[in-house]
Amino acid sequence: MTIGTIELAEQELALLEQIDFNWHSHDSGRRSCDAAARLMPLLLQRKAIPERRLRYFDDPELNGGRKSRLQVFEGNGTVGVDIFGHGNFLRHLRYFIHGAALPERIKSQMAELVGDPSYFTSGDLEPARKLARQLARSSGLGSALSDSFFQLMNDLGLSPSCADSVRRAVLSVR
Repeated sequence: MTIGTIELAEQELALLEQIDFNWHSHDSGRRSCDAAARLMPLLLQRKAIPERRLRYFDDPELNGGRKSRLQVFEGNGTVGVDIFGHGNFLRHLRYFIHGAALPERIKSQMAELVGDPSYFTSGDLEPARKLARQLARSSGLGSALSDSFFQLMNDLGLSPSCADSVRRAVLSVR
């Protein structure tokens, strides 16, 4: 189970340094997309990305049972390795590398509550939902963190339905 940043090889780190996941100019965006297009095949080749994170991208079940995130790209005409250089792919690459975009204290508190996912039961779901709402509220970002909580629950090994339940709980934060 990986909830933080994956280990990167020297060449991968050099490419990562060229990526601005929050780019605000055309030049920065283009540079970031070019580096992402070169980085992603390296990560896939050495199987550096945890399987649960890849499933988040290519399994429809982890997108509410609709199309997978991969199928959305393909449906919009971007296919194969061209996906890796697309501006909308950067947020997925960020998750693949760094995990959920949440403060470390939130990740560790949720990981402590979940514990070993094989022992996580339906009775543990409401306390997880409650803690997620509380942490989202106290962070000041509220419902904007809903997808990041889904990603974290995925990383922690929970089922898609449990992860979605936590996501919906955070989505309800005002």
